[in-house]
Amino acid sequence: MANALLALLEFVLLGTVPAEPLPVPAPLALLFVAVGAVVAWYFLRGSAPGPATEAVATAARAMRRRSEQLPVLPLRDPDAAGRPRPRAPGRSLTAR
Repeated sequence: MANALLALLEFVLLGTVPAEPLPVPAPLALLFVAVGAVVAWYFLRGSAPGPATEAVATAARAMRRRSEQLPVLPLRDPDAAGRPRPRAPGRSLTAR
């Protein structure tokens, strides 16, 4: 089995058929089918599990629903006409 994995690794990395004799074709074919199935499953299904995406969508809907129910707070303009400018606390300076 280790010989087959080394031969496969050499074929994948170097792109050449290894000089050592390959194992019986049936186990090698089974290995290729298994690896191909895993790669196909990964690309077709995706790497994220299904329930996690459903949980994220549910949480997003809940946050949107809560934000729609909150009242809109009025904005206050500190520089509006007629409002005194805020001053830092401390010693007052007299104008000359």
